Amino acid sequence: MRRLIVLAVFTLPVLIRAQAPEGWLVPFACAFQPDIADFNNAFLQKGLPSAAERHFGWGIELRSGIGGGFLAGPMFFRTYNDGENDRFHLRTEHTGIMAELGYKLPLFKFFTIVPLIGLGGVQPGFHIREKTGAISLDSLLQAPGNTAVLSPGMKITVLGALELHLLIPTNTGSYGLGLRGGYLYSPFRLDWHLANGSRITGTPDSKIQGLWFSVGITLIPAPEVATLE
Repeated sequence: MRRLIVLAVFTLPVLIRAQAPEGWLVPFACAFQPDIADFNNAFLQKGLPSAAERHFGWGIELRSGIGGGFLAGPMFFRTYNDGENDRFHLRTEHTGIMAELGYKLPLFKFFTIVPLIGLGGVQPGFHIREKTGAISLDSLLQAPGNTAVLSPGMKITVLGALELHLLIPTNTGSYGLGLRGGYLYSPFRLDWHLANGSRITGTPDSKIQGLWFSVGITLIPAPEVATLE
């Protein structure tokens, strides 16, 4: 499933032939509020640390104009959170890759609104590690300690969002700040497994869903026009 989603995300924009020589590059910082409250309760009951309500991370997206004010391209992001107590360390991660389609609404030269929808895959995961402190290699090989990686794999997920771009037009293009707010949602049930493929039973009935925000740097270089002499 993961390979299929990644292939689709990067193939779709190539199949859509660009009608306008316009390209957007937007590196961004992001935040996600995942549905993990029931997991946190289970962790705390067993003496494990819990994850924060909001997770932060980074991402990048590429877009091309496809005519009629539409923009299309791939987007990648990763959020994570670290929690620990005296005995254990917990890392919670979400990795996503999507194909996006947006519609550009330039209200002013310096202000553009882009409603968009994204379709792709998001993979959540928990990494639970027992804290051992400094240890020799011989001791580590004799007793590796308790480490578990839990994940349901990558699931098809939809993102609906609204972007606000504050841009400064120059001779070389437009540059500025992009703010985005939206919601991630996947209707599919999460079947959790260990890294070795063993199925985990009795997990909370959670889904990939929650508010998603980003703040990025919008880079729109001016198109280069070649002249034939």
